Amino acid sequence: MASREADVFKQIHEWPAEDEGDNFDISRRDDTLLVELCYPPRTDEDHRKRFVEGRGWQVTHIEIDQMSVRATDGIRLNYDYKRDGWVIEQASRFAWPLEDQACDRDWQEVAFIQSWARAESKEEQARRLAGGAS
Repeated sequence: MASREADVFKQIHEWPAEDEGDNFDISRRDDTLLVELCYPPRTDEDHRKRFVEGRGWQVTHIEIDQMSVRATDGIRLNYDYKRDGWVIEQASRFAWPLEDQACDRDWQEVAFIQSWARAESKEEQARRLAGGAS
């Protein structure tokens, strides 16, 4: 097992920094998978415009699930620019008739997490950086 000092980092997918569809980085640091979306469209209209212009669909959601014998349902994350925070969604449908082409999972919001909700104050940061309490 790697020590915390020997932080193990592995780049899995790097955003090509072009104006194309693959607008994300994926990397691993020890036991954490880091997924970063690089400037996804802020609105559905922006997203459709990119596609119509031939610049490809950009990633706007991240779906997380387990590959396990334990029954779980995954979650889906996206960023809500209007409310300035992360939306967590869960699906409600997991089976469809054979002829169903859409297979709509009916993703619905179950939680909202405000950005920077846990950020330390400037005073707390100054105290910590000066060697005070953390």
